[in-house]
Amino acid sequence: VGKAVQAASTLLRRAGTLVADGLEHARPRSRRVSFSDAPGQDPTAKREKLKGDAIEVASFLREVASASTNLNSVIAVRKPEPIPEVRGRQRRTKSGTVYPQPSAFEENSNVGIGNVFPVELGNREPGAPHASIDLEQFFHRCPISGNISCIRWAGSVKGQQKVKKGKPKEGKERQSKKFDHCCFVSMSLEDGFTNVSVKVFCTGRLQTTGCRDGAMSLAACRRISECMRVISQDAMSQKHALIKGEFQASHGNKIAYDAPTNVRLEKESVLGVFDLGFREQGFSINMHELRLLLRHPDNRDRIYKVNVPHSDEKKKVDRFQGVGVYVNREFLGSPNNVFVSIFPTGKCTVTAAPSVAQANKVAEVIGKLVVDLFVQCRKRDLEAPPAKRSKKKK
Repeated sequence: VGKAVQAASTLLRRAGTLVADGLEHARPRSRRVSFSDAPGQDPTAKREKLKGDAIEVASFLREVASASTNLNSVIAVRKPEPIPEVRGRQRRTKSGTVYPQPSAFEENSNVGIGNVFPVELGNREPGAPHASIDLEQFFHRCPISGNISCIRWAGSVKGQQKVKKGKPKEGKERQSKKFDHCCFVSMSLEDGFTNVSVKVFCTGRLQTTGCRDGAMSLAACRRISECMRVISQDAMSQKHALIKGEFQASHGNKIAYDAPTNVRLEKESVLGVFDLGFREQGFSINMHELRLLLRHPDNRDRIYKVNVPHSDEKKKVDRFQGVGVYVNREFLGSPNNVFVSIFPTGKCTVTAAPSVAQANKVAEVIGKLVVDLFVQCRKRDLEAPPAKRSKKKK
């Protein structure tokens, strides 16, 4: 589940590495058009910008894929619940069967991208003013207090790092990955969310994981901006400014001090669940019939692609028995196709929706398609002649 997101993350990560390596080894005598051919542009800065953008995009897609896998694994292995008695339903088939009633979308996780720089410094086009965060200074000077428990950067750890579950195999010790392109800040927020993580990039962008919704992602970004304000007023602020650029240190300290005012959420990826209501009525979804319906030419305007996940051959169990569906972005009015996993119990998970409103529209589209399929199948079963029973031989 989420295979397309993981593949995109891998391709972007490889593309970033290949492009950066290719530019590093490019020969100045080449007749091909290069960044150095453009007047007034620094080729080194252009390479660093391209490499940084590739790393940030790959990191964002990797976090979305991880959250999607965790969400789908929980929904797929959840035990069936007892069927409650539901009254007041009026939509029924000719046989008296109550129609399934899809539930509303419920946001479960949110991966957000924020920014602490002013809007004029957030523009990374050539010739525009720019600034950068000194990650080394942020790591050493960010206070470990309040709800912040740990900070990691370039293999160094400050604070109390949580130990991951699972023991390493014999002869293979777990090696800590060194990330020098961003700082990892672990914190806890209200309502019991203790595994919130924020990546701080030198470009001023922040990436949140472990949040429930967009408001919580913004609260995590605001906590980082408050730490930047504290750093701008400490004893080392006059000698070592946290924000660097083509300006004086005092101006960099002012940008850091104004971070709580300028912090904003620029993009978010919404993940959540909704229920088609089949389990309440004692039914399950026929996956074969569902695939045929979704692949029908009449649904091309709504369904972009149907993906069937592979089973786990090692465990010999279909861990994810559902069907993956890409809802067409043009139909939704969204910048990207939204991925939905449909399970036989009627549970559905939405991955990488740009907003809650788009996720609700996805739930409406899928609910109408699947309920229509249910009505057609029930009508066909009722109109079909009864099967003849074979006589037993005496």
